[in-house]
Amino acid sequence: MAKLSAVAALLAALLLIDNATAYRRESGESCSEQLQQQQFLNHCQMHLRQQCQSGRFDRNTSDESQQFQLCCRQLKQTDRGCRCDGLNMMMRVLMREEKGQQQIQEMMQMAQNLPNQCNMKPRRCEMEMLSFRS
Repeated sequence: MAKLSAVAALLAALLLIDNATAYRRESGESCSEQLQQQQFLNHCQMHLRQQCQSGRFDRNTSDESQQFQLCCRQLKQTDRGCRCDGLNMMMRVLMREEKGQQQIQEMMQMAQNLPNQCNMKPRRCEMEMLSFRS
């Protein structure tokens, strides 16, 4: 019985190690390394800012379309398992830089759907509940 418990514990430990390194296996880089390479999704930040400033949530102008395409490229070059983490990190950066709570909420809603708009998975990212500073 003790041997069976030891084997079960070993298998559990191996599963934990496997899950902890899952993000590294796809590209050989950690999520933070990937996001650093993708400049912390700076094109996605610019795209969201443009959309909020213009008051439109489409991609009609050529400049907005170019930012959207660059954003999608950055997301695509980030492993699937890191995309939502990256978008959440991006939103934390935007919250420090932007003033209006309503604008931040609009950006969060748009950020949730960016993977779907870029036709990649996961289709939707849940945004962490971030507190707003005055």
